[in-house]
Amino acid sequence: MCDSNTELNSLKVNGGVSEPNPLIEIRRPAYNIIGFREKFRKSKPPEKTFKECVAQQVRSCTSCSKERCKQILTDTFPFLRILKKYNVKTDLPNDLVSGLTVGIMQLPQGMAYALLADLPPIVGLYVSFFPLLTYFFFGTSRHAAMGTVAVVSLMIGSVVSNIESSESSTSGGALNISLTSEMNTTEQEYSVSSDAFDEVVMKKIQLAAAITFMAGIAQVIMGFLRMGVVTTYMSECLIGGFTTGAAVHVFSSQVKYVLGLKIKRFGGVFQLLFTYIEIFKNIHRTNLVELGISCICMVIIYLVKTQINQRFKDRLKIPVPIELFVVVTGTLISHYVRLKEKFGIRTVGKIPAGLPPPKVPDFVSAQGYVGDAIVIGIVAFAQSVSLASLMAKKHNYDIDSNKEMKAYGYGNIVGSFFSCYPFAASVSRTSVQDSAGGRTQVASLFSCVLVLIVIIVIGPLFRDLPNCTLSAIIMVALRTMLLQVLELKRLWRLSKYDFSIWLITFLSVVILHVDFGLGIGIIFSVFTVVIRTQRTNLKLIGKIDESEVFRPESEYQISKQYSGIKILYYNASIYFANAEIFVKQVQETSGINPEKVLKRLKKERKSLIGKDENNKSNSQMDIEKRNEHNLNVSIPINYIIVDVSGVNFVDTVGVKILKTLCADYDKIDVKVLFAGVRDPVYTMLELTDFVSEYGDRLYMTILDAIRGIDIPISTYNSEEDPKPEDNLLETMVCQKILDQ
Repeated sequence: MCDSNTELNSLKVNGGVSEPNPLIEIRRPAYNIIGFREKFRKSKPPEKTFKECVAQQVRSCTSCSKERCKQILTDTFPFLRILKKYNVKTDLPNDLVSGLTVGIMQLPQGMAYALLADLPPIVGLYVSFFPLLTYFFFGTSRHAAMGTVAVVSLMIGSVVSNIESSESSTSGGALNISLTSEMNTTEQEYSVSSDAFDEVVMKKIQLAAAITFMAGIAQVIMGFLRMGVVTTYMSECLIGGFTTGAAVHVFSSQVKYVLGLKIKRFGGVFQLLFTYIEIFKNIHRTNLVELGISCICMVIIYLVKTQINQRFKDRLKIPVPIELFVVVTGTLISHYVRLKEKFGIRTVGKIPAGLPPPKVPDFVSAQGYVGDAIVIGIVAFAQSVSLASLMAKKHNYDIDSNKEMKAYGYGNIVGSFFSCYPFAASVSRTSVQDSAGGRTQVASLFSCVLVLIVIIVIGPLFRDLPNCTLSAIIMVALRTMLLQVLELKRLWRLSKYDFSIWLITFLSVVILHVDFGLGIGIIFSVFTVVIRTQRTNLKLIGKIDESEVFRPESEYQISKQYSGIKILYYNASIYFANAEIFVKQVQETSGINPEKVLKRLKKERKSLIGKDENNKSNSQMDIEKRNEHNLNVSIPINYIIVDVSGVNFVDTVGVKILKTLCADYDKIDVKVLFAGVRDPVYTMLELTDFVSEYGDRLYMTILDAIRGIDIPISTYNSEEDPKPEDNLLETMVCQKILDQ
């Protein structure tokens, strides 16, 4: 420990360990990194050859021990671990209640989101059954409620709607569809019965199934490649901006159903703009009956959700299934009042009974949608795994993101053979399952049973359900997603970068398209990481009191500094994007720019040589020697210590910059030292020959570097620090030369 009245005399480094000065209390030797590693680092085991690695993997895979087989079985089917600890008396009643509750919610939401995906409502029920059943066997989350979600449904709808526009443009007037005269090239109703229309619907279902299969294959491959960390590039603020922007698209797509307008569905960029232009062009054709039904349904659903379910959630064992009541009531009123015949209300139409026969997806029609399938699969996984991680953290258990990705892939592959589109975890249904007391994924089995009963028996009874009722359910469900915009105020206060990511992603999704918005958001998010590394400031630090703690002078009351030494702290990686910035920050913070000093000295030397030639008093050699001596005595510091304990990564460009930095300062007799070098950084320095050239400048800590300095150094208060700027330093150096 260094005292303010004590001088640090020269210390000789011997084998990386400095001999302590008797005037200084040192609790341990001062370690140079090379000596420290030689003394304490364990020797690395010999690296295995490729042949040995392959042999080891083969032995582990072919091992047939009982424990090995058990591990493989439980790794493949995680539900076995759940069932092993399953308590029938305590867990089964909770799973039964929560499963049936989620199943009741699943019915109207499944049909509504299928409508959003531009597919028949029965497809939403299929998605609520087949993938869920598959996920039960392979998934690791115990509380995530899988099924149809708004964002994925919207993305599927934006793809399959292209079939309708292409069919309309190629067949011209060949489509024999009994619609009103206003529809012409607009969207068709699923309740219309015609051979041509059935063909269009089947093509949409086949395309959705093919995309689902490809998305599932992509998810399984990424799962085996352990690419579950792909979601780390989708930060919370990015997902928030994306889902809020997608919610705006979902909301806008349902406006035409609420108003009873028959307008076509737009795709591609600026689809929101074109949609609202078309809506306002046809606003005078609003069906007031559909508008009235929609408003009544939205008011009822909103009031029950907020004033009953939300307010009394602690007293209610299960929330009131208001969506199901609205669907049943709307179907009965529509059937007995004959709303479709009297007022032209669009209804769900014929719903086939029974399970669909398995069918291989048509991959020919989906050849141009491989990119869309991968993006949809990643988005579905990102939304699901983030929610699953949140629930796992709440209930103190772990999930495996790679196994989760494979489970989603298996579910999509199986579902693609039964006319399904990609599934994901629903925020609303997951929260309901958790609040209803769900303990394990067994709850999803009861949800599947309820959905199965509806598919086989009850489904056809919903043929008179008004589409506007389903739209009302979707719009109210979007409330929580749209309210995420209120997070902007908090993000602005916490981080301008996160605020920018949220806003850029949201605006890109809303103005351009869902897919483009996600891509722009990810690119901008990665770009901000680069910006943050470039804007990291290198700070001048000093010692606090009698401790071994060093902190920035601009933020702390520094009681000790060391004359002749500048101590700097840098806490970002040094790589090609910020290497030059790092050098400039060292020069600015230390107050010494070697290039400027050398240029000014060169200029003064020429001036002095000219004067001496006229006076003929000194030789040119004497002048150069004197100038070199003046350079040593004029610069107020002799050492720059850079604390790189916050540097996690250095690339080849960064190493080159460090070498250049040391060489440049050596020209003006200022030695650059590095303290706190981490092992990964040291390995890179060793591979690039930095250690062989400048290994004596690498120290374990700042105090080790100070103790290892080989010239007398005295301490002084930071208030007396002259802190020279470039101009002041150059003036001092040149003045010393002129004084001779």
